[in-house]
Amino acid sequence: METYECEICGKKTKFPTTAVKVEGAEFKACSECSKLGTVIERRPATQTGKAYGTPAPIKYAPQSVSGYSGTQKSRPKNYFAGLENELVEDYDMVIKKAREAKGLSQEDLALKIKEKATLIKKIERKEIHPEESVMKKLEKELSIKLTESFDSSETFQSRSSGGATLGDIAFVKKK
Repeated sequence: METYECEICGKKTKFPTTAVKVEGAEFKACSECSKLGTVIERRPATQTGKAYGTPAPIKYAPQSVSGYSGTQKSRPKNYFAGLENELVEDYDMVIKKAREAKGLSQEDLALKIKEKATLIKKIERKEIHPEESVMKKLEKELSIKLTESFDSSETFQSRSSGGATLGDIAFVKKK
């Protein structure tokens, strides 16, 4: 018997999942989670056998990697790669204290890292999160660390399939 997995909560079910749009993203959801979004209507298959809205098959070109065989399955994409480092919660105070310790004004710091002073002001007021490039410049100029590490393999493990689902990392508000 075939089983289906909900991409939102990770629950396995014997019933087919439903295509649902939640906050602009499409998911295959169980009957319970499908209530969280708008069900996407699919047109029935046409004479050519293709249903409306189904993506065309992806054609892979052989790559010149030694040992590559066209029959090998590719590894699933790790959507959480690069999330091992997280911006520290009090980044605004860390930046401000380090800037003041070096005797720099917001304008002076902005000139040194080649950014606008308004950007520094907004970051120090915690109105915006600094982009990665700006974070690196700030860390280098102020000799500080703005990110902290965590082990994504422990944090994002789903109990059903070993892979993470949206429900593992997000809090879902019910209407």
